Amino acid sequence: MSQRRILLTGASGFVGRHMADALVRRGDHVVALDQGIAFDLPPGVEPLVMNLLDPASVVDLPRTWDAVIHLAGASIPSLFSTPAPVVFNLELTLNLLDHLRDTRVLLVSSCHVYAPSGQRRQETDPIVPQGRYGLSKHLVEQLAPHYQGQLDVRVARPFNHLGPGQRPELVVPSLLRRLASAPPGDRSPVEMAGWNSVRDFIDVRDVVSAYLAILDLESSEHATFNVCTGRATSIQDVVQTVLEIQDTQRAIHFLDRPNSTDDIPYLVGDPTRLTRASGWSASHSLSDSLRTMLQALHS
Repeated sequence: MSQRRILLTGASGFVGRHMADALVRRGDHVVALDQGIAFDLPPGVEPLVMNLLDPASVVDLPRTWDAVIHLAGASIPSLFSTPAPVVFNLELTLNLLDHLRDTRVLLVSSCHVYAPSGQRRQETDPIVPQGRYGLSKHLVEQLAPHYQGQLDVRVARPFNHLGPGQRPELVVPSLLRRLASAPPGDRSPVEMAGWNSVRDFIDVRDVVSAYLAILDLESSEHATFNVCTGRATSIQDVVQTVLEIQDTQRAIHFLDRPNSTDDIPYLVGDPTRLTRASGWSASHSLSDSLRTMLQALHS
């Protein structure tokens, strides 16, 4: 079997770095595209510095690949205080898809496209983004039908990621740093600024394996897939699990106010469609993910 040529956009991002490692391990030839390669690429990864917002720059990009994994874009919901990141994500993706030909493409959307619900989200559930981040991902998804035929476009809707290398200001990395730096024997309450929200936390290693499972499907009646565990985990569960790992007992207090304008109390997915299509399932527990992140803090 010949080596596959994979274009990976957003290679310097949190998921991008994990994805580059996984692609190299399975023997693919990876071209890592980013606006500026300012990180160590795995051996064998070919760097490509390019601005996808600049049509004059994109013209030099090969049009056909075995697969394209499109991770580039603004991705932190709290940063979407103006419409600018929405336009950024849409234009970035539009320029890429308009340039490509005869290529299998994975567009990474988000669980934030779904309407609020107290039930596990399925791919057929109503789409009503609650903030501009979700809106940007919904608009990107709308490009897929336009390019089907010219391209083979698949869409992933991932839920809340966990893993080393996440942005430090996010809830779980911030919590881990705070608890890891607490003085020995500290028994003061753990104060949490937001709601005791319920989420579907998924290890970045499982996210990467799910994206590859979606890409590797040779035929499927569906093109859009949730990437999630199906497990409902509250923020209190996360805090309590970390305390158990540390063998510490502390009370947990919540201020019960949203962390951002698009924060909702319950956001859990249903992975059935992807599991049935590919056999994929998440293999890392919450405890496993948190232990890995804590170990990274001390390395």
